[in-house]
Amino acid sequence: MGYRVVCPDIMGFGGTDAPQVPPESMALYGFKRAADDIKELAGQLGAGKIVLGGHDWGGSIVYRVALWFPDLVTHIFTVCTPYQAPKKSFTPLEAIAQRLPFWDYQLQLASGEVEKRIRSRNEIRQFLNAVYGGRGPNGEFGFDVRKGLLWENLPRLNKTSLLDDKTLEYYVEQYAKNGIASTREAFPRPSPSYFHKL
Repeated sequence: MGYRVVCPDIMGFGGTDAPQVPPESMALYGFKRAADDIKELAGQLGAGKIVLGGHDWGGSIVYRVALWFPDLVTHIFTVCTPYQAPKKSFTPLEAIAQRLPFWDYQLQLASGEVEKRIRSRNEIRQFLNAVYGGRGPNGEFGFDVRKGLLWENLPRLNKTSLLDDKTLEYYVEQYAKNGIASTREAFPRPSPSYFHKL
């Protein structure tokens, strides 16, 4: 089919910078900045038209890129990301979690608690085993969508079967570069007056 595949990291993940908010502006993690980055990347690659796909927060970005740059994007696809139309008013994460209880874990990620407790490579490995379904000797989980990470279970988890050793270690190293703070930056807590700029 002749397609070239390019898979950029979202700001704060992988090989990108991970500016801390504060002192840096939350706009560095906003949809508009991500959309501008995608447009710039396409330009640098000489791609006048692109098919754009994304998963999770990347899927949310896909929709915004298509809205802001319709002449660039010919088709889109997303995985696990329903379309959410831009809104003029801010909806706090707590209100979203009340409506969608399976989002409760995002409150824990946004709280800053995870980045304070997950620092070493071993703790990052436990974190990844938890979110990828690793279980303890008695079948206990390390992660629950209504609670988040189950701290007491993390040290007991066996390695997840969803990632081979090489892949798990790759992600441990990626998170070790900037820490788990990027999980918090993905769930910003802006003031209502700021959110309309994203």
